[in-house]
Amino acid sequence: PDEPRFRSQTMKAVLAAFCVVTVGGRPVRAADPANDPRWPLVGFILNLASLSNINGTSYLTDYAFTVGNETGRVYSYQVGSEVNLNTNLLMASSSKMPSALAILGAVKDGYVDLDEPVSTYLHYWTKDPSDRRSRVTLRHLLSFTSGFYANELGGSVNCMGRSSFEYADCVKRIYHNAPFAFEPGSTFDYNSFHLQVAGGVVIAATGLSMDEFLHKYLINRLNLQQTSYFNKTNPMLAAGLNITGNDYEKILYSYLTYDIIDKPLAAQFETDYTDPKNGVEPSNSTSFLADYIGHYGFAHWIECWNNGNDTLTPACKAQHVHSDPGLFGYYPLVDRRYGYYMQIVLQKFVTSTTNFGPTQSAAILRIVLKPLIDAIMTGRLFEPKMPFLPSVLLNGLGGIDIETLAVDAPSAML
Repeated sequence: PDEPRFRSQTMKAVLAAFCVVTVGGRPVRAADPANDPRWPLVGFILNLASLSNINGTSYLTDYAFTVGNETGRVYSYQVGSEVNLNTNLLMASSSKMPSALAILGAVKDGYVDLDEPVSTYLHYWTKDPSDRRSRVTLRHLLSFTSGFYANELGGSVNCMGRSSFEYADCVKRIYHNAPFAFEPGSTFDYNSFHLQVAGGVVIAATGLSMDEFLHKYLINRLNLQQTSYFNKTNPMLAAGLNITGNDYEKILYSYLTYDIIDKPLAAQFETDYTDPKNGVEPSNSTSFLADYIGHYGFAHWIECWNNGNDTLTPACKAQHVHSDPGLFGYYPLVDRRYGYYMQIVLQKFVTSTTNFGPTQSAAILRIVLKPLIDAIMTGRLFEPKMPFLPSVLLNGLGGIDIETLAVDAPSAML
């Protein structure tokens, strides 16, 4: 019978790697994460992933990887050379979390309230109780449950991201022209309208231009040296960030350590706003994402892989993992339970918003690696369950989709 690709060579390499990091068959505990002897196994997996493909296309040929905790970076690795930590990256959807963190700066400074109606800040916004838009709040906008809808991921009004429009004017056009389909707080729809309007709220409240606002609350705030948004007069907050892995790592570190937002705001940021037990359901265009990735906080995912959009499992609630993967493969993650961040710094361009090859590759790599990273960052034993590690490594990721991996490897969810 046909055997999985790389079987003999990979099995030997896997066994050799485990020999390096075990003594007498028992995994080694490290005194501290930076000096853990199991990092060579991480490097081995990262290199192996470069041989993988999805539907015949290899996406993980050139990328960087870092892990850090409250002390800063503890590990980095480079595969290939085309994309590294200094490469300017188009973030696509990975723009969402940084933009939301910036917006929360205005909440922290008292300019806006999460639960005030948007009409408090935007004079043209309806106050008519018969119009459900009158009940939209900043909390709804940041959690993508405001009622705005797009029949495909993203959504667009013809002014969005165009330099011929001022940001505030474009927000007004979104108000008048974007589809509004749901009662606020009832439906999770993954689109770009929510954050764009949230940006309009905070610049109206602060009196700053959007460029000034993003510099004050994000770029200058964290000393981001190689970071910008495309079209500074009218940037796309949900998809327009241009940044390096080094700079995004500063954002992850600042978020992890409660610097850019404090603990009370972080609790709001990390709340599950899309739990079906609270009457919130994903829209038809968003349900497939919620089924596989999990639930949504403020402009980021609360991971619970392959959960079918059910209420978060106890294991998922305990793992407390927050992420913001993008279309071109960049994958940032913060683990609150174990107190660390990691990022897969990848950029593989696709021509369609329905081509999830880079995202899927990064997501599978994340699922493969995270149990091992958890063990390293906590000094715990690493005991991968069969068939999890062999089924993924021996196939080099090729032909394995997220659903299959999640079903075959429940240990990866812990």
